Amino acid sequence: MRIRHLRYFLVVAEELSFSRAATRVHIEPSPLSRAIKELESELGTRLFHRIQGRIRLTWAGEVFQEEARHVLMRMDGARARVHAAARGFRGRLRIGLADNLAQPRLTRLLACCREEEPLTEIKIVEMTVSEMVKALDHDQIDAGFTVHTEPGSRLIKEVVWTDRPAIAIPRNHPLLSLDKIPLREVARHPLILCHPERCSGGHDVIRNWFCAPTLPSLNVAEYVSGHEPMMMLVAAGYGIGVGLSSQATLYKHSDVIIRPVTDDVPSTATVIAMLDKPPSDELARFIARALQVGAAPTIC
Repeated sequence: MRIRHLRYFLVVAEELSFSRAATRVHIEPSPLSRAIKELESELGTRLFHRIQGRIRLTWAGEVFQEEARHVLMRMDGARARVHAAARGFRGRLRIGLADNLAQPRLTRLLACCREEEPLTEIKIVEMTVSEMVKALDHDQIDAGFTVHTEPGSRLIKEVVWTDRPAIAIPRNHPLLSLDKIPLREVARHPLILCHPERCSGGHDVIRNWFCAPTLPSLNVAEYVSGHEPMMMLVAAGYGIGVGLSSQATLYKHSDVIIRPVTDDVPSTATVIAMLDKPPSDELARFIARALQVGAAPTIC
């Protein structure tokens, strides 16, 4: 079984069209179709239904699609490890990053790792929470950061730091008369919130803040994938943004004022999630540094 046949199959499975798939892989449709038929012959089963010029995956094809992805990911991972070894790295960590958690403490953590353990390559992979759980199950990452309260029942979650909620408010907005913003006041205005799928951890955290029956139903003006587009929409007057203090500070905008919420709203924990098994030495040291950064923000 040739690697390029697996790549051809995955493109055809995505496009469900030999002509479009052929354009993507830069060959003619006829040799692409022959490559798929060779693959089907080798596997002893049909991967596609071909009906009146249209194609769709068979059940066997759907199963093979998932397996082919795993094979290619492992091949790409092996290639990356070899290249890293050739550049002098002795170890590696693959870290998932969900909920768009690009914040100063994570930057500080990665800088500490490069300073204290330069021969360990650290690869950061952005993903959703559901993708993170699957990636951990299939050994595609070693651990992942999220603010999701339950990223997976089979996983170990360790809190590495906490963050305060923050409200992003346009200039000249009436809420600016308050030093700290109560949630009941926030809920009276159109809101810019984290997207429920692309940023599910942040979305669930914010929804939990507003779950009290005494609060009005939320008026969501827009969903966004992270704090950067949130600040842009707040500055444009679409609504007020709800997020985390460190993120709002990182993406500050001249036309947006950041206010803290009242003290009755709980802080949000960032956790590092991993499989329930002994961590590698590199991962154990990485987690220890994360806990250091969380406990003493001035480190490094």
